[in-house]
Amino acid sequence: MNHRTFAGVIAGAAAVVVAGASLAQRTFEVDILGETFGFDETTAKSVALADLHQGCPARDCIPSIDNPKFVDADSASHIVDDDVVIAISWKGEHRAYPSRILDHHEIVNDTIAGTPIAITWCPLCGSGVAIHRDIGSRVTEFGVSGVLYNSDLVLYDRATETLWDQIEATGIVGPMTGTKLKLIPVTTTRWSRWRTAHPDTLVLSTDTGFDKDYASDPYASYRRSTATMFPVMREDDRIPPKTVVYGFELSGQPVAFTESLLQKHGSYAYEQSGRTLTVTLKDDGSVSLEDGSSGERYAPIRLFWFAWFTFHPQTILVR
Repeated sequence: MNHRTFAGVIAGAAAVVVAGASLAQRTFEVDILGETFGFDETTAKSVALADLHQGCPARDCIPSIDNPKFVDADSASHIVDDDVVIAISWKGEHRAYPSRILDHHEIVNDTIAGTPIAITWCPLCGSGVAIHRDIGSRVTEFGVSGVLYNSDLVLYDRATETLWDQIEATGIVGPMTGTKLKLIPVTTTRWSRWRTAHPDTLVLSTDTGFDKDYASDPYASYRRSTATMFPVMREDDRIPPKTVVYGFELSGQPVAFTESLLQKHGSYAYEQSGRTLTVTLKDDGSVSLEDGSSGERYAPIRLFWFAWFTFHPQTILVR
């Protein structure tokens, strides 16, 4: 795969893409890793600093939403039926976060039913992940670090300034390196499906405190392309790189199911090591997998194939 670039400005990504030059080769006045975070070769880390690619001029160049406001479904005139939302059901509450807004912010520091939760979205990987905002005994907020790892969003927490890879939800540089964040299942689906299944849902408002054009789609050309903006360590050409898949970790064995498979069948039974695993696409767009032998249920991450594979090269692909 060629790491092509796109001429112009990606609105909301705070990154100027120069024709003929890779974003990963851009230089900036501020070195985020060294000058902002103070990281060097003596810093605790699980990945090489050279594998973190700076994507914008400064930390928080893509601003998180730290005081989110919501409207009810009937008042959500800023989204249409086919829009993608990252949605969550938690302790009886339902909330939807339009990707049109998250494209410009990537992180919402929220509190749902008294639980501090961060909703995170990486437009480059098509991945939505929800995490608890408590680290140890402290509740923190998360921000956009300004660097990427395997083209994936790298978060930082404002309590310890550890860098966290979004897809793996693991500390990769800083004092909490190797720590796993606590995940909460989320659903990436179309607004019409979520609203029909959960008419009481609240929807993230465009009243974010920032002057952004949330009607725009800054990543439309990127999604249509086969290119990534930043290098990835591993590639696989069994299916196009931006095919949407649902990835599961099943007793140490990663498995990915294509979205098209689930849309065609609704429910699909898969045999692995003598057990039957049934993956189901539900009415609201959520996906789950059940082990018929143990009854155990698994929640996936929904993302582009290239992003799943680069972190899970031993994955089994079901399509």
